[in-house]
Amino acid sequence: MEETEYHPFNILQNIGYSKKASLLLDQQLNFGRMEKPDITIRHQSDCGDLLILYLKIDKENILNAQYEYIGCRGLQAAASALTELIKGKTFNEASKIEFQDILNFLEGVPEAKYECIHLALNTLGEGMKNYYEKGGYYK
Repeated sequence: MEETEYHPFNILQNIGYSKKASLLLDQQLNFGRMEKPDITIRHQSDCGDLLILYLKIDKENILNAQYEYIGCRGLQAAASALTELIKGKTFNEASKIEFQDILNFLEGVPEAKYECIHLALNTLGEGMKNYYEKGGYYK
């Protein structure tokens, strides 16, 4: 067998991750704890995966987004995509991001990982709701 058959990209692609999703996983795009976030959102799914989103905001604008997670590669891919999609958006614009937007951004993940996209969206939704309820600018 050739050495390239064992490359992580090949393995990820063989199980259903697109080349773009594989690259995001390798780059760990937006992964890590944010210094002094304006919003920190922790949400755990029924399967036990945990996503923590950190948002830096100015009124209703999301200036930056980062994440940490405990879970699978699917959650990492979904969180990377979500943080990329919401940076520079208003809360109103970010609230309109849907499952298909993240899936399209990733260009494909295994169907078994679709629940990870839902977890990422639920985490964002919960955070925006809490921010609004505490007197934030999101409407």
